[in-house]
Amino acid sequence: MIKFWASSTSLTTVVLTSLLLSACGGSSSSLDSNNTELNIAATEVIDNTIIPAANRFQQQAETLIDISNSFCTDTSSMTELNLISVQDQWQATNAAWFELLPFRFGPMVNSELLPTYTFIDSYRLRGTNYTETVRTRVDTLLASADVIDSETFSGSTFQYVGLLPLEVTIFEDAASQSSDAADIVAEFIAQPRKCEILTGYATELARRADIIHQGWTNDYRDTGTSYRDLLSDGLLDTVLADEAGSSAIEEITVSVQEFYDYLANRNIASDVAQLSESIWQVLDNSLTITEELLQGTDSTTISFNSIMNNNRFEQTVADVQENIETFRTALEDENNTDMTAAAAVLDGNFKREVPDALDIELGLNFSDGD
Repeated sequence: MIKFWASSTSLTTVVLTSLLLSACGGSSSSLDSNNTELNIAATEVIDNTIIPAANRFQQQAETLIDISNSFCTDTSSMTELNLISVQDQWQATNAAWFELLPFRFGPMVNSELLPTYTFIDSYRLRGTNYTETVRTRVDTLLASADVIDSETFSGSTFQYVGLLPLEVTIFEDAASQSSDAADIVAEFIAQPRKCEILTGYATELARRADIIHQGWTNDYRDTGTSYRDLLSDGLLDTVLADEAGSSAIEEITVSVQEFYDYLANRNIASDVAQLSESIWQVLDNSLTITEELLQGTDSTTISFNSIMNNNRFEQTVADVQENIETFRTALEDENNTDMTAAAAVLDGNFKREVPDALDIELGLNFSDGD
């Protein structure tokens, strides 16, 4: 249940002013994006939604290492049942990633030159399907006599690491691209280097997941301060001049908008998570986290929806929820045409209707970096 928190004098003043203006038939008072109500809502999204998503992804990636190591203990542990456990854990890790993916800013980027997220999800950058590239890389690693160690993966360019190489490694054999579990297990037994590849990829993925989590919660870009605190306290301009600009609520809104623009303009349903046949399920994770962003959690005191309702944009709240349900129906039907159309509508909502209802000015050109 969403609760309204008005314990501070400043927030009480804002809310009372809003109610008085509403009673007179006007809209809510214009709220600068650094004012208390909007900043509390954004900070609660960070604390209750984004950081828990980063934590889940980190934990799932760590678990993937553990299960991969167990599978690779010796040939007796390389069974079809244990392979399925590895595959299931990859699915769980990928699902956790799609909960975090709508929030592509701050620690997800970390560096404009080498954005962190690209080393996890190579497709998101330009919509390029690197499956064949990865297959060639795995073939090369299997055939080579070179030592496979952490540098093999940490020194790789973004298209050679991340979730896709792991998917290729565990959902098919390299020899014939067979998806049959018996063939995949047989290759792991016959080719000991394939276990080195599997555990190496998993370890590198977990390292990148930890960079994101630590950035949000502990130390962002060697500042000694978490991105959460830098953003919520309005310190980015002071500490990192190259990141001066948007407030927390603007960063969140633009990032979610860009995510739905990405879904509307890429061939994600036919290019991503194809070997695991799981794209429709993980997109539902992204949709659910979008709902949580708007509605809040049990710990939320001021949600995006409550602000929009207080600003007398109840119809916007209802319309966005209806569009979310349309998107969900397309996922349930596995209908790519309807999914991309629904994504385009949500993209528009987060470009226009949601900022208007929140009374914020985004002032950005809405593109997805391509």
